Amino acid sequence: MRPHRVAAPRYPLSGIALLAFAGALAAVMHAGAADWVEKPFDPPPGSRWIIQSEETSEDDNDGRSQTSASKTTSELTFGEKTTDGFVISIVERAASYDGDARRGAVVSAFSKALQDVVIRGTVAADGTPRSVDNLDEVHDAVRAAIDRLTESMADKPQVASITRDLATRVLISDAQRAPQVYLGALLVLARGQNTGLRPGETRSTVEDVPNPLSGTPIKSNNTSRIERADPATGDVRYIRTVSANGDSVKEFLRSLAGRFAGTDKTPQQLDDFLQQFAMTIDSRSEIEVEGGMTRAVHEEDTATVTLRDHTVTKRAHKQLTVAPAP
Repeated sequence: MRPHRVAAPRYPLSGIALLAFAGALAAVMHAGAADWVEKPFDPPPGSRWIIQSEETSEDDNDGRSQTSASKTTSELTFGEKTTDGFVISIVERAASYDGDARRGAVVSAFSKALQDVVIRGTVAADGTPRSVDNLDEVHDAVRAAIDRLTESMADKPQVASITRDLATRVLISDAQRAPQVYLGALLVLARGQNTGLRPGETRSTVEDVPNPLSGTPIKSNNTSRIERADPATGDVRYIRTVSANGDSVKEFLRSLAGRFAGTDKTPQQLDDFLQQFAMTIDSRSEIEVEGGMTRAVHEEDTATVTLRDHTVTKRAHKQLTVAPAP
């Protein structure tokens, strides 16, 4: 009787070695991710930084396309460190816009309203803006810009009145909203600082987005996760996604419909008018952090608004970078 032979393995030795190497590499990478420790946001007092913001947008209005591009350059200075954050100042040094001439007149008026106006305030330990301390000075600059803009519309008093009302609602804020309105870039940067996230974790939150009509904030559904983390340097890249909360969007559209449909409409007529509105907002960001400080944000936004049979889609490509001032 012949001895029973065990079948030879189907994998050659080189294949087995490759599988073993892949398994070992995966274990090393997992261990490395587990060893990663987030560095705290801790800019030195007196340090100065240049924030470059660039945005290219594409508007599709029922098939008619229009593009625009804007750039701003700001200088951020960190003052003393407080018990729960930092004292800061930020000043816009340059702004430009390239696109539709009519829109450009409006954008230019407001983008340059705060040029060379130093905004002083405080931020939390993670860099989230907390307060604007010279709000009266900021308001004076913005009101002067609104005056200049509406004076150019003297031959169209109704348009001037609507423009003044909308601009005032959007750009003149109270002390509570001021950090979001005037220190918006710092709010974006703070999303990558002192997050507390760990590799493999996905965090879901619901946050308030400022209402452009100064009404109840629009809620958004957000997720954040780590795409890569370097244990040796502490550097990290986060992925953040945002989508507007459906119920909150409906409330915003109801407020918008009330403004445009008129105050004499019955609730049923308002509901009928509201049925003609639809809006979606989605965003995805890549946030690069070095030494605990956000150094770059790349963001892709898509917003679609439908009114009756008309649809407008806006796609925005945003890039925010932070570098030491020369």
